[in-house]
Amino acid sequence: MMRFAAMFFDDLTPTQLEPELTREHFDYLARHRDRITLAGGLRPPEGGRFCGTLWVIEAETPEDARRLMDEDPYCFAGLRPDRRLYFWNAAPVPAPKPAEQGQET
Repeated sequence: MMRFAAMFFDDLTPTQLEPELTREHFDYLARHRDRITLAGGLRPPEGGRFCGTLWVIEAETPEDARRLMDEDPYCFAGLRPDRRLYFWNAAPVPAPKPAEQGQET
């Protein structure tokens, strides 16, 4: 499996959408929680409206990841036309510390 970051750029506010569509969207995330491992809205640190969404996806191929994005009810309804997929190479946590100069290993 590969890990991907899916970025959706929009200004959707779930409470301002049709309740049925929002329920379908969250049901979709729940059904695919084994592959969409993290998901959430993005907004500026100073507050304000949502400006997009980030998903972390586990998929066999980029095409599989894109299919997950495209089949989301918000995307299927045309509410998220600006979306991008990136291969994500997660850093080890905790990150390894650089060796100090002059220190023997």
